[in-house]
Amino acid sequence: MQKGEKHWKGHQEKSKTTIRWKIPKEDPQRKSSTSLQIPIPRRCTSTWTTKTEPRGQRFPSNRDEELIHYQTIPERRFSTERACEIIKQIVDKRLEAVEYSCSCSVISKELSDSIKTAVKKLLYDRYKLVCYVAIGQLKDSVVNCSSRAIWSPTSDTFTEYIYKNRSLFAVCILFAVYKE
Repeated sequence: MQKGEKHWKGHQEKSKTTIRWKIPKEDPQRKSSTSLQIPIPRRCTSTWTTKTEPRGQRFPSNRDEELIHYQTIPERRFSTERACEIIKQIVDKRLEAVEYSCSCSVISKELSDSIKTAVKKLLYDRYKLVCYVAIGQLKDSVVNCSSRAIWSPTSDTFTEYIYKNRSLFAVCILFAVYKE
């Protein structure tokens, strides 16, 4: 076994999988003889599971089992139309009279923060928001922006808005990712 090698132990229960890391005995920083366990829930629409006790540790027998509920589908889907309206209002108001300069990096951070704050007021539970704002000079230039993500098409979404004036362009993308 190599130092720090990962071992896959397979399914522990019907609704949970566990990854275990074993530390070699010759490692001087080893703290205990038990291996580290990280439970990872499987993806499903709704599953009730019980917490299991870690290997080598026993809980008191009179302890009630705690139930954990994994909800993988949101109760209310994120509205991209409403978010796009908010982005359009904020960006148009802020960049209306701005000329391109090196201070646009500060403006893009301000825009990103204000867009996230405004969209959070729509109160979508368990959605994580990621906002990306790129500002560039509009003078004989070609820009390609791309992004890549792994997500669920049933619950995760994005919206975008492109702004142009005489001297600059702005690309605003807001990702809404559902947290299970």
